[in-house]
Amino acid sequence: MSELQQKSEESTIRPGEKRQKSEDLIDRIVTRLEEDIVFGRLHPRERLVEEDIALRFDAKRHVVRQALVKLESLGLVDRHPNRGAVVRLYTAKQVEDINAVRELLESRAASLVPLPLPPKALALLDTLQKRHHEAVLAGDGYTVFRANIDFHQTLFSFCGNDALIEAINTFAQKSHAYRHIFVNDRSYLLWAAEDHARIVAAAKAGDREAFVEHCRNHLAPAKNFYVETYRSRFAEPHENDNGTN
Repeated sequence: MSELQQKSEESTIRPGEKRQKSEDLIDRIVTRLEEDIVFGRLHPRERLVEEDIALRFDAKRHVVRQALVKLESLGLVDRHPNRGAVVRLYTAKQVEDINAVRELLESRAASLVPLPLPPKALALLDTLQKRHHEAVLAGDGYTVFRANIDFHQTLFSFCGNDALIEAINTFAQKSHAYRHIFVNDRSYLLWAAEDHARIVAAAKAGDREAFVEHCRNHLAPAKNFYVETYRSRFAEPHENDNGTN
């Protein structure tokens, strides 16, 4: 084999390799922009400029567009023809609606979790709860965000209904678009960490009523905080009491 043939063969992309690299880059862009939204580096209604994103991630424009499509499907951005993409601003009513669905889904999942949980499952929840609480005390916002997701995904994974788990994760993802409102609020984060401990304690005790109640009520403070903040900072004069236009 000639040197030219060898180099040509070595540089040949194997089936699926280019696609995989593009998908990895799309996922990385989505993750980083999600974090920028959650931590307030990108603000509601702020425009996402494709050229800037392409330069930041050394990505082709079509890859950036696919990432923005995925962010839109996750409820994090809005895309408008001929205007591009902007960080989504949820109205008070939209947040109320999302929260109502999350309460139904998560309450149902909590009712299906076998109690008391096996020792290994409880040990895992304990570890995740402590990791989240320690991150709150340390002021480590990134770990707080990721540990909170890990705790809730693990908790509801025990319900045994894959379709229900998928629906819970989908609606939880939508809430990331408005988490910037309270992600740096220490008093709320401490309450959330302590409520995680109450959920784990109910699971250990096999107290179904308390377990379901804690899982359902866990969502309300964040929702209420966002709604109050939205109405004081973002609501337009023509919006009615339900937060609709």
